[in-house]
Amino acid sequence: MTSPLISVIIATHNREELLPQAVQSILDQTLQDFEIIIVDDCSSDNTPNVIRALEEKDDRIRAIRSNQNIGPGAARNLGMASAKGDYIAIMDDDDLSESERFEREVSILNSDLDVMLVFSSVAWIDNDLKITNTFPGLVVDGKFPADPEEVFRLLYLESNKIPNTTIMIRKPLWSKFKYPEFTWIGEDWYFFMQLAASSMKMRAIPSPLVRVRRGSEHEGLMKRSRESVFKAQRQILDRIKKWLSEEEINNFNHLHRLALSNQILRESRHHIGVKGLGMVFQAFLQTPTNPKVLQEVHWYLSKAREKTITVFRHS
Repeated sequence: MTSPLISVIIATHNREELLPQAVQSILDQTLQDFEIIIVDDCSSDNTPNVIRALEEKDDRIRAIRSNQNIGPGAARNLGMASAKGDYIAIMDDDDLSESERFEREVSILNSDLDVMLVFSSVAWIDNDLKITNTFPGLVVDGKFPADPEEVFRLLYLESNKIPNTTIMIRKPLWSKFKYPEFTWIGEDWYFFMQLAASSMKMRAIPSPLVRVRRGSEHEGLMKRSRESVFKAQRQILDRIKKWLSEEEINNFNHLHRLALSNQILRESRHHIGVKGLGMVFQAFLQTPTNPKVLQEVHWYLSKAREKTITVFRHS
């Protein structure tokens, strides 16, 4: 048997209802030269039985099960280890790929051998599968940078702008880069920053090739506390800084304090009032020249004026 062109990695945990829909969107691709590797990250619901039924449906589907809940990064790495394809595609277990996704991504990788990773924007859909938004805006608008240094700067200073569920990469990358396993939140962000800092060329497709569930019913499945998200994001910034030093990549040293300053500002928006303003001041102390600090001050003042006007009208 010849090796498939694409290995599709789907890490899953307790998604018995949504997983078959995600898999079907892969089976419906216009480009059919692929294998699907489903990594069951110790599901405790009926997901194992659902996976067995999927394996019986199509012999291109095979499964790996972890007997411990190891998290999304480790689960995907487990799938990568047995991948046979020239290209690796990531698919989340609750999303829906457009039928032309693989055809368009492979076309780019085949036509430009310097491109190591290709991805697209995503369409957010509600409970009725209606599109409510497209993300991220700079990808939709065709403004994602081509230069890897600029990509790193964007990701480091503005957080992740690459939807993980849309990516396709060349398999040789996995000999050096893998998803980090120290965090279960933002593991893709860290991974993409490593690639960009290592001068790996990426290409963005403006049109959304994956539909991502963002309806109210689905939010309960993916909800995490703000505190845990912020803690993970700060840990990622700290780890990428250390990694850059270990790799002797020094051309981003001037961005470290600004990256932390921007992260604090992103967090401040979730703490309206004295605490939020205090965090803005912390961001200022990190980088007094950060223009975003003044923008946040103006934002807080506008919110304060709105509140004052509201109180006055109701008094």
